[in-house]
Amino acid sequence: MRPGTIQAEALGASVLLAAAVMVGAALAGYGTLGAGVGAGLALGSFNGFIIKALLDRRAPMLPTSILRLGLYSLVALLAARLLGGSVWPVVIGIGMAQLVMVGVGVRRGLRA
Repeated sequence: MRPGTIQAEALGASVLLAAAVMVGAALAGYGTLGAGVGAGLALGSFNGFIIKALLDRRAPMLPTSILRLGLYSLVALLAARLLGGSVWPVVIGIGMAQLVMVGVGVRRGLRA
C-alpha cells in the first residue's frame, strides 16, 4: 500500500468514519449496530486494493466483479455472525466504504 493513493486515502477515511460511527452508536445505545456498520466500513475499504490488484493482472472485469460481490457477501455474513447482529449494518457499512472511495476519487479528480 503506497501512501497517497486513492485506495490508501479511502482506507484511512473509512477507518476514521468507522471509529466515529462506532463511538456515536455506542453513546446512543446501539453498540451492535455501530459495530456492524464500522466492520462493514473497514472491510469495504479494501475493495479498492482488490480492484487495483485485479486490474494490474489484466483479469476480466465481469467474472472478477461477480467473485468480489460473492466474497463481500460471505465476509458480511461472517462478520455479522461474529458480532451477533444482523447482516444489514455490515452491508450498509460496505456500501458506505464504496461511497467514501468515490468521494476520495472525485476529490482527487477535481484537484487534477
